[in-house]
Amino acid sequence: MKKFSLILLVIFIANLGCKKNGGGGLCACSPLETTPSLIVLKGNSGIDLLNPATPGFFDKNQIQLYSKDVNNNIKYINVYINTPFTFNSDNKISYYQLASYELISLAKNIDNNFYLKLGSDKIYQLNLEVKNGVIVKLLVNNIAAPQEYASPRSIYTIQVQ
Repeated sequence: MKKFSLILLVIFIANLGCKKNGGGGLCACSPLETTPSLIVLKGNSGIDLLNPATPGFFDKNQIQLYSKDVNNNIKYINVYINTPFTFNSDNKISYYQLASYELISLAKNIDNNFYLKLGSDKIYQLNLEVKNGVIVKLLVNNIAAPQEYASPRSIYTIQVQ
């Protein structure tokens, strides 16, 4: 009987101390699957501004994504450029995308301001609404950005002027 009680106690303690982030299920021993935020940058005529073959494209060294705290200290967010890909036989994402694994986790609510600096003079304020690890709304300078693709995850477009 003591062994049975001990086993029940261990199971009870494990159940209290090991929950998945976001609720549901027992034990968070497996890592959480994260997906990056993906944003397409287009020029006035719809050209892909992240494609190296495009004249005037932005390379990774010309792009900064950051946030500011209450003391105006800048926190830089890691970004990379994702190449076009096919996610099933019918759907191809033909644009390069600006991607970040950090942005979604930092966007606590739509009021959090992020800044995207392109080149030396273009700065855009970004606000994101995130649900279940997916961007459901992206505001660029307080204007809703169009959704480029809805599957497999939300990919939005920023029109660069």
